[in-house]
Amino acid sequence: MNGIFPKKGLSMEEILRRLRDYAVDDLDPYSGRLFTIAFEPGIEQLRTVAFEAFKMFAFKNMLDFTEFPSMIRMEKDIIDYAASLVNGDEQVVGTFTFGGTESVFLAVKSARDSFLLKRGLITIPEIVMPVTGHPCYDKAAEYMGLRVKRVRINEETFTADPKAISEAVTDDTAMIVGSAPNWPFGTIDPIKDLAEIAVDKGIWLHVDACVGGFVLPYMKRLGEKIPDFNFEIEGVSSISMDPHKYAYTPIGASVVLFRKKFHKMFSQFSNLKWPGYPIVNPAVLSSRSEALLAAAWATMHFLGEDGYLDLARKIVSAKNKIVKGFREAGYSVMGEPSVIAAFTSKTNIFKVSDEMTKKGWFLLPQKGIVNMNIPPSLHLTINPIHEELADLMIADLKECTETLKELPESEVENMLEIFSVALSMLSPGEMDIATLSKLFVEAEKILEAQGEKILQALGLEKGFPKEMGSIFQLLASIPPEMAELLANYVVIEMFRRGV
Repeated sequence: MNGIFPKKGLSMEEILRRLRDYAVDDLDPYSGRLFTIAFEPGIEQLRTVAFEAFKMFAFKNMLDFTEFPSMIRMEKDIIDYAASLVNGDEQVVGTFTFGGTESVFLAVKSARDSFLLKRGLITIPEIVMPVTGHPCYDKAAEYMGLRVKRVRINEETFTADPKAISEAVTDDTAMIVGSAPNWPFGTIDPIKDLAEIAVDKGIWLHVDACVGGFVLPYMKRLGEKIPDFNFEIEGVSSISMDPHKYAYTPIGASVVLFRKKFHKMFSQFSNLKWPGYPIVNPAVLSSRSEALLAAAWATMHFLGEDGYLDLARKIVSAKNKIVKGFREAGYSVMGEPSVIAAFTSKTNIFKVSDEMTKKGWFLLPQKGIVNMNIPPSLHLTINPIHEELADLMIADLKECTETLKELPESEVENMLEIFSVALSMLSPGEMDIATLSKLFVEAEKILEAQGEKILQALGLEKGFPKEMGSIFQLLASIPPEMAELLANYVVIEMFRRGV
């Protein structure tokens, strides 16, 4: 254990002191200065309610709902509320999970199993989706033996292109995916058009509303132009939506809904082949603390419909300020933003991100995809707390934009350009198993010999820096297979070193 683990237990004071030391570099998720993955309504009492509920149920295990039936009651309440937001009828059923990826896994498993039973033979099922679809579908495919086909999007609206989706569908397509909204740009895919394809070809359509499921219905009530994406549309088979996003619950709360009860059968795992207790797992995990379920239930009931409507109103106000401010600063908005907005410009977006970080604002740089005419961009996840901070953020943005006009290229940028060319030469255009195997061998040699120098060049030898523009710039300039290898190497090193 390298002498780290104590022989005798620590006091509460020492434990809390050490935890505070560990968290010294963490960003403040309550500050309103994060436009990334922190969902903050700006209501302090909400956290108190959630934490108290968390403590009440922390040591109750959702594995055995016969022992703790409270979980069934709380889950039903959350599922019923979620279904009501997306016009689910009495046939709609669902499962509470610990995150959007887990919800997607269950939807993919259901679509896969349903497809294979219809076909009556073993094949490699496909998921067809726009390139803006979340990587968790690729992850689910890797785990469960599917193939993902990512297709172009509409370059003007930054939404799914139904024609491209339809052309990509084959006899092996088990699922198509649309987002409401997608994560990169906050645009809502034309779910009605995708549903027509699904009905015509007899394919499962999953709507990824992990971001928007708990907020878009309220924005629509406020008069925002929100396209339909719910169960009112014939052809929608399942919907995922995350309370830990715009329902503002503690992290680790998601829901997957199925149009038909029998569809949920495919998502569950049951086993009575051993001599022990009967196992029926509605979710991917078996043992799960009831704490996150209880905290989600408490949060949602604390806010109620009026609370969520008021928070949605603040988001709309903040979004309008932000979009107007970015445009005034010379940036272009990408598509029609919802709760997420993305911006691009001829200015080096990665430098803009770093300059804003210096002023205490954290925006999310995105690398884009050159061969699909998707430029690098800045992503902003907009929260209610941003309504009161938007004007200040925009003022700093305008100042940073002017500052960058005077900055020359740095030595680091020149070095990264050379480095990206070298890495690109290792990665061919076409990638099959044999080529990928060779790439891994070559990459392993390079990283073993030059790994430390690479970390130093990127400023990573002592942990992740707050200003990561140069890293994003490198990842954007090399082929994705090489970028994935490099990212995996860096993350392994960070966790190995504990920095």
